[in-house]
Amino acid sequence: MNKTLQQTQQHIVILEASKIISEGLYGVLFHSEINCKIDYCDTLDDFFELFETKAPHILIANSMQFLNREKEVKKIRKIHPNILIVGMDCMHMPKTNGLFDASFSLYDPEEQIIQTISKLFEKQPFAHQTKTDDESLSEREIEVLTGIVNGFSNKEIAESLNISVHTVVTHRKNITAKTGIRSQSGLTIYAISKEIISIDDFS
Repeated sequence: MNKTLQQTQQHIVILEASKIISEGLYGVLFHSEINCKIDYCDTLDDFFELFETKAPHILIANSMQFLNREKEVKKIRKIHPNILIVGMDCMHMPKTNGLFDASFSLYDPEEQIIQTISKLFEKQPFAHQTKTDDESLSEREIEVLTGIVNGFSNKEIAESLNISVHTVVTHRKNITAKTGIRSQSGLTIYAISKEIISIDDFS
């Protein structure tokens, strides 16, 4: 396998409601030569929430999750065109043209599943992913940052954005990681310097 692929850690998300299947696939990936970090999601809606805080390199999803959700998946591709989507078939599924970059069956040998995923890395270099702590904040992180600067609690921010407190905490951690700033005063100066907020808001 390409040594670059072994050295560059890939973020893979497994979208599968069955814990037995998702943990079995985790075991296959964990014992392979692919250097990867793996997250789980039970539903496509859970993935959308995760997607607000992280930009995974590969989504491995049970094909059933995509039934009647094609428009939402295409929206993900439009926002993050570099994401690779791998379909995981548990049964014969209708063709979902344009949604998958590759696919495999749960009945395929482990070696074949690993080969399918590895070929994606070889076909599409991940040079854009070598930068880890990109300072640019996502739209949701900017909304959370604005709440922090205005002195709102995690609960108040969560209620105003209609997200969970846990998600707010995750956004705050990402903001700190990207900016290197922990204090509210420091984040306020950052927000003003980046023109996220206006100094007139505090006059």
